[in-house]
Amino acid sequence: MSKRPISEEMLNAFVDRQLCPEDRLHILRSVARDQHLSQEICDRQRMKELVSFAYRQPDAPPANPRPPCRTFTWRWWRR
Repeated sequence: MSKRPISEEMLNAFVDRQLCPEDRLHILRSVARDQHLSQEICDRQRMKELVSFAYRQPDAPPANPRPPCRTFTWRWWRR
């Protein structure tokens, strides 16, 4: 089995789930053998999650907002 080096770009793509299945499997096998690599990926995933919390989008308004209250008109009374 050839030992391909894992670049910073590959680690970032792994954390972002942007790798093809073969590259993802290669990294998963490498993580199983290397504790330092495992810790590096955990740190990157934690950082990604913290950044996503910092820039969380506000909740969307309800799909069907309640119409505003109207003042009652007495048109039927004025006939």
